[in-house]
Parts: sequence; structure tokens; C-alpha cells
Amino acid sequence: MLDLYFPRLMAAVKRVAYRLPIVRIPLRPTYPYWVTPGTLAAMVRLIGREGTRGGSIIEVGVGRGITSVFLLEHLKAIGDPRSLILIDTFTGFTETDISYEVRNRDRRRNDLSDFSYGNPDILRGDLNRLGYNNHQIIAGDCACVDWAEIGPIAAMLLDVDLYSPTRAVLEGAWPHLLPGGGIVVDDCIANHWADGSLEAYDQFISAWNLPFAPVGGKAAMIEKPLL
Repeated sequence: MLDLYFPRLMAAVKRVAYRLPIVRIPLRPTYPYWVTPGTLAAMVRLIGREGTRGGSIIEVGVGRGITSVFLLEHLKAIGDPRSLILIDTFTGFTETDISYEVRNRDRRRNDLSDFSYGNPDILRGDLNRLGYNNHQIIAGDCACVDWAEIGPIAAMLLDVDLYSPTRAVLEGAWPHLLPGGGIVVDDCIANHWADGSLEAYDQFISAWNLPFAPVGGKAAMIEKPLL
């Protein structure tokens, strides 16, 4: 008898909860990602390119790992066995990068968001509990990563906001990007506290004679031409 009435009871409770302003707060639809749908779609396209299946998939600037879950779930859904490489200081921006923004880009320290709450062990545990074991976490300054050790790159989401780390990653990763592979750089928008990403992106594509390729309203992409 309980099996018969319990689903109906739960449905009635949900209907009531959904109509109570305070109680329904957890039930409200929200957009959980810090990047736009177009940015996520661009990463999906890059991951799916046949010619780059031998390359790594990388997220630089992980934050709370919300986008990481999206990418891991996509890999799971399409049966892609590759690991997602997650790179972050997990202690916020480095003092060197902050000082550059203050000295050279007229930014105040208080203008820069604080991402110092992260912890690689907590993130690893959270991802494992969600059933994802195809991930590798690198805790440290992305400007110091040995990209040759990581190997060929197929797709990268680069979301580190400031000029210096963005430029360092673009310069370091570009030689290892596979033909047909790409890097999606978030926050490529002018007059924004994180427009150091845009300055670094603009300088890089100018140096390599690459086109400006906007993505999703606030990101931009760099793609390695096919041979």
C-alpha cells in the first residue's frame, strides 16, 4: 500500500513546495556555469574533432569545478576515454600577476576577484564521489607548467582572467597544440576587471597573424591551422 501512495504523496509535497516563495528557492532554475553556453559548445566541438583525438583536454583556471563537471560528463556521454587535466593554483592569483596588473594595467588589488578558497584534495574527492576518475589535477602556477611533459593538446579552456598568466599559457601551450586543436580564452571583453585576458589574446593573435574569433559573447578562440 505504501508503494502505491508514497509517489503521490511526494508529488503533492513538491507541488506545495514549488509554490511557496521561500521553500522553492532550491527548486528555482539557475545557470550554474561561469562561462557562456557558446564557450561550452566550443569546447564540445574541439573535443569531438577526429583529427585531435590523440591530444589532451585541459582546463586552466578551475574555480569550484563546475565547468570541470560539465566537461567530464561530456567525455563520459560520448565514451571518450581521455582524462581531463585541471590546472589551478587553488590559492588564487599569484602575487607576481597581481603586481603586474597594479603596476602596468592600472588595476587596484580590490578590483581583482579572490579565488583563494580552492583546494585540490577537496576537488579531487568531490569529482571522485560524482563517479569521475578520468581527471588529473595539477596544483600550481599555470605559467610554470611544462607543456612538453603534458604532450599534444587537443582542446583547452583558459580562464585565468589576468594578463600575465594568460599570455604565458598561450605562449607555452601553442607549440604543443595539435593542428585542428584550439584554445578557448574566457573573458575576452573590453572594460572589464578581467580584460587582461583580452590584451594577452590580442597580442598573441597579432604576433601569429591569427584572426580574432569571438565565442559565446565573452570568450574568444585560437585554433591551430591544419597542415
